[in-house]
Amino acid sequence: MLFLLLSYLLKSVASENITIILPGVSIPQDDLYYHQSYKIDHKLFITGFEALADSKIVHHLLLFGCKEPFNDHHTWMNGAACKNSGDILWAWALDAPKFSMPTNVSMEVGQDRSINYLVVEIHFKQQQVHTYLSQAGVRIFYTEHDTPYRAGVYLFMATHGELPPQESKLSIDLGCNYTSPEINVFAYRTHAHSLSRKISGYVVHNKSWSLIGSRDPRLPETFIRMELVKVIGPGDQLYARCEYDTSNKTTTTKIGSSHYDEMCNLYLMYYTPRIYSSNITGVCTNQVKFSVPQKRRWYDEFFPGYRLYLMFGVIVAVLIVAPVLYSNRHCFCRNRYKRPQDGFEKLFGPDEDEDEDDVLYRSYRNGGY
Repeated sequence: MLFLLLSYLLKSVASENITIILPGVSIPQDDLYYHQSYKIDHKLFITGFEALADSKIVHHLLLFGCKEPFNDHHTWMNGAACKNSGDILWAWALDAPKFSMPTNVSMEVGQDRSINYLVVEIHFKQQQVHTYLSQAGVRIFYTEHDTPYRAGVYLFMATHGELPPQESKLSIDLGCNYTSPEINVFAYRTHAHSLSRKISGYVVHNKSWSLIGSRDPRLPETFIRMELVKVIGPGDQLYARCEYDTSNKTTTTKIGSSHYDEMCNLYLMYYTPRIYSSNITGVCTNQVKFSVPQKRRWYDEFFPGYRLYLMFGVIVAVLIVAPVLYSNRHCFCRNRYKRPQDGFEKLFGPDEDEDEDDVLYRSYRNGGY
């Protein structure tokens, strides 16, 4: 009896895994997309992901949850991942490490759910002369025991745009009103290509702006766990900005899917109580320009705008001019007591101490001698 109890407890905390691997395939051209599907025959709760790929050959991986796959075959080239719209569960690029969910958080897939298939999309950057036999796929960690919170992904994605050459500061902005149930963002991931320098996300709550996360997309592209969870609720506004540098380009770069194009993607991974998880809409493609207001400081109430700079200018001027005036005060004093041709120089010979001469002169004029 004790043995059975221990076995049950170990099973309840153990994490099992599914490995989806692309079989040997030919890559006859650059920027080729392959898909590999996996049918889920019972309910699972996903708790982590690990890529099985080499970033020298694989540009990125995307894991989708589908009701039905786009193709009836297990493996297919190009096309979509899902027959209808699917959910992005995870994304990887640039040799990013394994990712794990927080405690009590999982993604539910399988029986009686809208996700009955897992489909991994693998983007190969360049043509391969020989059949590609190396492992390319994903390892998915799961448990069969339910968790109180469900995880999901909210995606910012630019669908069009052009970046002119010879520009050091360019940006593409996205923004949407959030109308779904409250979510708790605990991780984010940026994705772009070689021209992007920074991707940032913001939330506006009651007209107050706060940064969700910001990262250089040239760094390993995994979901970055945040130190503090960011709460987003109905009525909030969400924004994302992708910044680019085309100084070394001689032609216009467009937004597109090949590695010669550019992209602007920001993924927000969140959790929410499982009763609300099916009611959340998680894609923003609306391109709209915005400006992030500077954070107000305590003294802005008293010295708004230019007054603050004027005050600092006066203080600096006083600190510089006052010591100069003080050190040359005797010059100003001599100007007030100009010596007339009245015989003073005959009474008193020249003295190296000019201050003493001034004292003697004033005493002379007052009848002291």
